[in-house]
Amino acid sequence: MSEATGKNVVSLLEEHVDLAISTVNKLRDEKLALETEVARLNNDVLQRDAKIQELENLNSDLREASELARLATEEERAGIRQQLEGLMAGLNEPDGTSEGTSEDEVLFKAQN
Repeated sequence: MSEATGKNVVSLLEEHVDLAISTVNKLRDEKLALETEVARLNNDVLQRDAKIQELENLNSDLREASELARLATEEERAGIRQQLEGLMAGLNEPDGTSEGTSEDEVLFKAQN
């Protein structure tokens, strides 16, 4: 092998080594960029998980408040019903003032 051919082979090998080094550096840069993107996406997932947990807690609180309001409404209705029954019982007592008024008429008037 002549000296010129040896120089050409060495030169070709140097180009291949430079290309390999360039490829490795490019791949490292891409890896770092992808790792940064993965970290950002993981952070987004954590933030969304926290938001979901917050919304689930709020939903639970709202359900509890709704149930308490429903129970309070039932108690209020029961109290009103009791008062109405007491009034109707008072109207039905024979005291001479409700003469000529039947129980059905009192119920009809109370419902209206």
